[in-house]
Amino acid sequence: MKLIPKNWAVFQHYKDRNPPWIKLHREILNDRTYMTLPLASKALAPLMWLLASESKNGVFNGSADDLMFRLHITKKEYEDGVKPLINKGFFEIASGVLADCQQDARPETETETETETEKERETEVEKKRGTKGSRLSTDFELPDSWTEFCQSERPDLNPRKVFDSFKDYWVAKAGAAGVKLDWTATWRNWVRNQNIAKPLFNKADIAHVTVPSSSNRDPALVKLDEDRKRVAPPNPEVLAKIRAVLGKQA
Repeated sequence: MKLIPKNWAVFQHYKDRNPPWIKLHREILNDRTYMTLPLASKALAPLMWLLASESKNGVFNGSADDLMFRLHITKKEYEDGVKPLINKGFFEIASGVLADCQQDARPETETETETETEKERETEVEKKRGTKGSRLSTDFELPDSWTEFCQSERPDLNPRKVFDSFKDYWVAKAGAAGVKLDWTATWRNWVRNQNIAKPLFNKADIAHVTVPSSSNRDPALVKLDEDRKRVAPPNPEVLAKIRAVLGKQA
């Protein structure tokens, strides 16, 4: 059985050559399918990629007997590690002749146009996988479509104020956390997650005032004032008798 790594032509750094080393792209850490493989499969995958690098077209002998010999693994380790890689599509069954494993690989040095080809390689992989995000530009302005979404989804919000806080937050966000694949989707989630404005106090906690205000006097007080006005002062004779009685008691 002849095997070839999936997308070998895309991942190949050097054309028509087989360097004695391979590069492992860190994007594999974000590949959910790969990270859910058994530990044996994740350990054997780089070794099988090395086998593929021995040939120009990436084809190598993937039979159980050959891999058990080349990788020094047991039959059980082959079944537990290699088969899941084939079943999950990381290695495909290739057609054609077996790659010549006796290629005279020309030694490569780390200085040989490596920087330039690595940049081209990363750009190509990112385009293929569609995982290249971007940061929010400092001169980005509020699109009309964003305003319309905010008004329809959350009419209680002011789109401009929400956008200003959104922009300030993401422009200042450092590192990979500030990189997004879809800023429109990020905006929609931001709007949905805005807290609804709450009143400063609970109406149930308001004390009801029972004392009349100063502009409306208590009717009982008004009546007392009117009664005082209607009461006539005692005449002089009555006052004299009151004083006489009070004098005797003293």
